[in-house]
Amino acid sequence: MRALMVTRKLDEMDSRAGFAVRWVRELAKRLERLDVLCQESWPVKDMPDNVRVFSMGKEKGYGRIRQLAAFLRAARTSIPDVDAVFCHMIPRYVWLIAPIARSHGKPVVFWYTHRQVSAELRMAHSMADRIVTAVPESYPLRSDKVVALGHGIDPTVFRPLEPPEEPPMPMVLMVARLSPIKNQSRLIEAAAILKSQGRLADDVAFDFIGEQPPNAPRGYTDSLRSLAMARGLEKQVRFLGAMPQAEVLALTRRCTVAVNLSPPGLFDKAALEAMFCARPVIVANGAFAPLLGTHADLLLVPPGNDPKPLAESLATLLEMTPDERSAIGHDLYRAALPSHSLPHLIDGLIEVMESAATHRSHPLR
Repeated sequence: MRALMVTRKLDEMDSRAGFAVRWVRELAKRLERLDVLCQESWPVKDMPDNVRVFSMGKEKGYGRIRQLAAFLRAARTSIPDVDAVFCHMIPRYVWLIAPIARSHGKPVVFWYTHRQVSAELRMAHSMADRIVTAVPESYPLRSDKVVALGHGIDPTVFRPLEPPEEPPMPMVLMVARLSPIKNQSRLIEAAAILKSQGRLADDVAFDFIGEQPPNAPRGYTDSLRSLAMARGLEKQVRFLGAMPQAEVLALTRRCTVAVNLSPPGLFDKAALEAMFCARPVIVANGAFAPLLGTHADLLLVPPGNDPKPLAESLATLLEMTPDERSAIGHDLYRAALPSHSLPHLIDGLIEVMESAATHRSHPLR
């Protein structure tokens, strides 16, 4: 099978988009040929020989009109010679490329994981032949088109340390963009509760990895710093900013506890990455419940802003021995691996594209 993948960025050093390179490599193993059309492309080591990359030229400073022209030119070059088109996350890619794909009888498969519903998403939904997502709850529109394939965590990258290792000082880790929807303030308030109760040692660090995106409220990061200072936690709460993926991985594999407070509808892969590293993870999204098993009462806290349940779960985990935390982490690893590994996702994606191609064997007139 031959396919065209449309994604935003190819850059294995990018902390947020680097995973796309791993998806490309895994797809290339299973395909005769893979074309990749991206908004910007940076040098990638060891790109498979059967991969051909088209860039819209953002890395060269191209403006929107020139990027659109490059997009359409690449689409018209690639689509006649592939069996299916796979668009990743950006609804606009779907409705731009679908008319060209349909004119050649080629299906469009669209990956989307977010709770946001927009006019662009509804248009993409109507034009895509199939929708693929991580879990049913991670796609906001109900439809027979939707297939849940898992989140595609690379188990060769995100894997447990053997033997397990924790930092010399306890470290609670949150990996997420700095935005109110990620609920960083709730974690700071939970730490403040434990401190006021005398249940938080002075050497426990609360590390936040991520930067504030342009659409976050102005001053949000400063407000978090001010909150930490007001609660007497300025020496324990650390904002590390955006970090290279290798550094994020190193901290994830060694953290004492990982925390992800994204609400229902945001099935964050950062939580799964910590599970793949066999670390205990506190979450606020009930979609994770099937992976938590007997630890759900400890690791699943209600969504919202109440820091008290989170404080209790943190206190329990921090009071455990490293071996006890490791045992919980390995239970999560064994639960998450079968359904959320990258090979599992790519196998499922190939099946979806093949099925969609079978149903679109002739050009539409």
